[in-house]
Amino acid sequence: MIVVVFGTTGELIKLAPVLLRFDERRHEYLLATTGQQVQQIPPFLEQFGLRQPDVWLARGARGRDLRVNRDIPGWLVDVARAGVRQRPRLRAAFRDGPGRPLVLVHGDTMTTVVGATMGRALRVPVAHIEGGLRSYDVRHPFPEELNRRLASSLSRIDYAPGAWAASNLRGSHVVDTGSNTIRDSLELVPDGDPPLDLPEKPFGVVSLHRFELLNSRALLTETLEALAEAARRTPLLFVDHPVTVAAIERFRLQRLFDGRTFVPVARLRFFDFVRVVRRSSFVITDSGGSQEECFYLDLPCLVHRVRTERREGLGENVVLSGMQTDVVRDFLADPSRYRRLTPLPTASPSDVIVDDLERRGFAAAR
Repeated sequence: MIVVVFGTTGELIKLAPVLLRFDERRHEYLLATTGQQVQQIPPFLEQFGLRQPDVWLARGARGRDLRVNRDIPGWLVDVARAGVRQRPRLRAAFRDGPGRPLVLVHGDTMTTVVGATMGRALRVPVAHIEGGLRSYDVRHPFPEELNRRLASSLSRIDYAPGAWAASNLRGSHVVDTGSNTIRDSLELVPDGDPPLDLPEKPFGVVSLHRFELLNSRALLTETLEALAEAARRTPLLFVDHPVTVAAIERFRLQRLFDGRTFVPVARLRFFDFVRVVRRSSFVITDSGGSQEECFYLDLPCLVHRVRTERREGLGENVVLSGMQTDVVRDFLADPSRYRRLTPLPTASPSDVIVDDLERRGFAAAR
């Protein structure tokens, strides 16, 4: 029996094509969530056509998504208590379910480490999807770089999204999936119109939400001023992440949103966001996931971070700003010059993972 542990929509989006293949091949699995993004998880599962979690280890911070650092301690306590309560159920599932027992985790979140730790505590092998990504700087991104290293130390099987990621791992159970499962997730998005009116002329999408930027008044001000300047020439859809809105208000930067610059848009579910991005001309982001999406969609993308642990698109359609405003301005001067050059592998990474789990005797039908 496979127990899949996840806590965020970022993990869920990339796990979805693997879970759908489990369903198509009639493999049994238990879906357990730590509820880091408790409000977003149910509608995202519904959008992908997946069932709701079998086990809730926690439900965010008092029933809402984790937003600030002070939410974390209470959430971790809830997860630990639920883990103790659920131990008999999990042991029974591993003992009585089909196939060999396995805990499957994804990515670089706190839940990744929690799930891997649960597997080790229950003396069950752990498989880590998206293993091997490294920035080699624990400060950037933090805590993701640390989480990945911890997950690698706890896992027995690592599914690495490419040869470079695989080369960062040691051991005999490293599987190169060729590309990231987000590629399969993008193929699940049907054609259709997004639920908002888009500019008729070329436009860009801005999605910024990392604390490295939001905790610095100087960096955030410089960044928004450069974007506001560009927005007077090219419409920019600005995703209203709650943490970003809070930082803008805290630093009193609302003056940059005067109706002549950004077009604010609410945070969208995955399918709707991809439909918007597909019609855009470029993306400004600090998300590693969006960097990958833009690579597979062949969209010019500026990643506004000091470092990135991902190699997709660098030197091709992706520019890493290093948090330098001059790099942001240079990118915005002509984003169209940045295009993908590398051909995509033919194999589906989700198929590679599920085929391997079947071969090892973990994925099985009752």
